[in-house]
Amino acid sequence: MTSSLAALAAVCCLLLPALSQAQTQTQTPAIAHGAAEVATPAASAHDAPHEKLSPSMRPLSPPVRVNHPPRRLPQQAAPYARPAVRHHQPHAPARRQPAMAAPLRAAAALGNRLLPRGQHGDKSPRLTVLACADGAPRHGAQGTLYLVQNPGNQLLLGEAGVSHAVRQLHTPLVLVLASADCKAVNTARSDFSALPLAEQRTLLSINVDKGGTPLSAQLDNLDNQVEAAVLHYGGEVEAGRLSVIGAYYDAAGQLGKRGQLVVTSINGERDKATIARLLRQRAVFNAATGIGTPLASSTH
Repeated sequence: MTSSLAALAAVCCLLLPALSQAQTQTQTPAIAHGAAEVATPAASAHDAPHEKLSPSMRPLSPPVRVNHPPRRLPQQAAPYARPAVRHHQPHAPARRQPAMAAPLRAAAALGNRLLPRGQHGDKSPRLTVLACADGAPRHGAQGTLYLVQNPGNQLLLGEAGVSHAVRQLHTPLVLVLASADCKAVNTARSDFSALPLAEQRTLLSINVDKGGTPLSAQLDNLDNQVEAAVLHYGGEVEAGRLSVIGAYYDAAGQLGKRGQLVVTSINGERDKATIARLLRQRAVFNAATGIGTPLASSTH
């Protein structure tokens, strides 16, 4: 038995190398005689000749240009800036008021001359000016002036304003102011039938001679308005609480007083010598009766 096993082991040792060589030959593929050792790769589609395609039935349209709106980039927020500190100026200059027109400056000067400070309180205006709408600017009514304006400086059109100043504000002086710039009076002395009805009604109450000179028309209308005011406020005039003065601003020197205010009547009095005396004595209250009651002794 032992000898048999030894013989079997010897046979196995002889057969193992032969089996190993046979397995190696089985894994390696056989190359035929005359065949190429390396197979050539197949040609790609790019190496093939190009085909001739038939032309298209409809030509392609040219490309259309599209205008896209510009792209908005996000804006960066501005850096925060602290406002500058405004230092208080204790002595800052006051804002200048618009200058008065020359006729109103002259009217204010006349009022200051006839009514010195202290004779009338500062709570209400001391002078009411009834002026033409074309003769003086509206911004001139400041301080001691109460300005009423209408076409032709008519009391009929400005009665509400003048009555408020006389009977509510207790203004002691009413000055009817005339000048050559009043277009309404110049129009009233001619034919104005072609004007609109509203303007005709306004001019009908201006009673001046047709065809007269511009200066005579202005002076006649001035006298008419003063007389109307004296009659309308007769109670105040008789009591010495009100004085109605008519004045013409001589801008062109037609009355020999270029750039000055010429007083033509005081409470209906038109005598030049009497007017000069009353102005010099500052006795313009109740002057029509010759009393000349001073304002200081009158009560409102």
